[in-house]
Amino acid sequence: MTRETPGRSLVQGPSRRALITGGTAAALGLALPQTARAAAPAAAASDLRAWLDRHAVPLPRLDAGGPLDDLRALRPLIGDARIAGIGEPVHGGHTVTTLKHRVARFLVERLGFRTIAWEESWAAGTAVDRYVTTGAGDAASVVGDALFMLRSHGILELVTWMREFNEGRPPHDRVRFLGADILELRPVLYEEIRAYVKDVAPHRYADLDRHLTEIAMRGGPQQHLVWYNNPEFTDELKRPYIEHARAVLDLVRSAGPGRSPVSRDDAVQHAQALVGWYESYTTAGDRQDTRERYIARFIETWRRRTGHRIAYSAANAHTAGVEEQVISFPDEYPGPDVTRRRMAGGILRRVHGRRYRSIATVFDHGDVLTGWEKGGPSVYTMPPPHESFIDRDLGTARLPDYLVDLRHAAPPPVRRRLDGPAKLRTVSAAYVPEKDAEYYHTVGSLSGAFDAILHIDRITPTRLLNAPPS
Repeated sequence: MTRETPGRSLVQGPSRRALITGGTAAALGLALPQTARAAAPAAAASDLRAWLDRHAVPLPRLDAGGPLDDLRALRPLIGDARIAGIGEPVHGGHTVTTLKHRVARFLVERLGFRTIAWEESWAAGTAVDRYVTTGAGDAASVVGDALFMLRSHGILELVTWMREFNEGRPPHDRVRFLGADILELRPVLYEEIRAYVKDVAPHRYADLDRHLTEIAMRGGPQQHLVWYNNPEFTDELKRPYIEHARAVLDLVRSAGPGRSPVSRDDAVQHAQALVGWYESYTTAGDRQDTRERYIARFIETWRRRTGHRIAYSAANAHTAGVEEQVISFPDEYPGPDVTRRRMAGGILRRVHGRRYRSIATVFDHGDVLTGWEKGGPSVYTMPPPHESFIDRDLGTARLPDYLVDLRHAAPPPVRRRLDGPAKLRTVSAAYVPEKDAEYYHTVGSLSGAFDAILHIDRITPTRLLNAPPS
């Protein structure tokens, strides 16, 4: 998920329904032998395992290249979806990235998707998009200048394939790259907004310059982030910066008509990214899940702008198609950090209904590269998931690597398990092995959040490019 900010602590007592059903179960339990009470969960697990063995489709290849026939079950699953969310359980798994690359290839080559959106800032994504559509720049350079967790050989392979796919294609049929997030700012936003207004409304440039100067970057993206997130920089002190950013957006929207090498769509999106960044990095923005609302807005704006079907890649929590989740990252802040979140996937599901499809990726064990928020990345060995996680149950299938459509018919015990609440392991930019069981997000319904599951038995760590950070 790349950014975790402290939200309100969630201390949630049992609901009235839980008290009633729990009390009933306890009363019934008194009348049953201990062995009978223990048999129900075991039977449910056995039923789920049998159901998985019957419906899971094997994935013999987890690398990015090669034939795509083993993914053909995605065709009926995706159907006529406008947007397909492809989640991941950890940032820092090479195996996860390459499998998502294969899924993206299938969506593009077999189903006509033409945009790959990623958990990456709009500004950095602009450079990637211009490379894959025009060849401007160099693949290793644009990937090496991406968000820290994307500077990898896996993403380089994806971007290289996108460029090769676009060779010789007319502009309307080229696959595009969308940075669908507001994690950081880049100078290109300021530069192209200035160029656009200077070209189409030179009489308003002085007004624009005044607003942009007030919200100018203090150093590079990370330095600017540290400056703006100083604990002494309260929401009240941040309000003028947000107002200047909104003034820039209003000015860009109302400028023109006129001619400029910078398109109006890009200029407006640049300005929206400025507003979104300044709004989201506030305590109010965190409470209101402002980042998630901007992610969904960027994806929807891009879809209307291009007419494309979009594959959206991000953490499972971002892509889950439910209204609300509970997320735990125990290492980020002192004390328990369990927060309720309304995420982008839930917004997209509310807008598009079942024309938004969501696929979760889970794994059993392996090595990941993480720890970005603890002074630098390291490789961590992650054990099989805790027994409270649905990931553990999904790992009991006969097949180690598979795709399963959660919409298949199932006997009542399995259907209740699939339609009921679930806890999934999720790790972002930091990890403390001793607290492995505390990294999770919960959804009210597994099948409501995800239409399908991609299961990987063992993952390998991300392999970084030898490129300097931006």
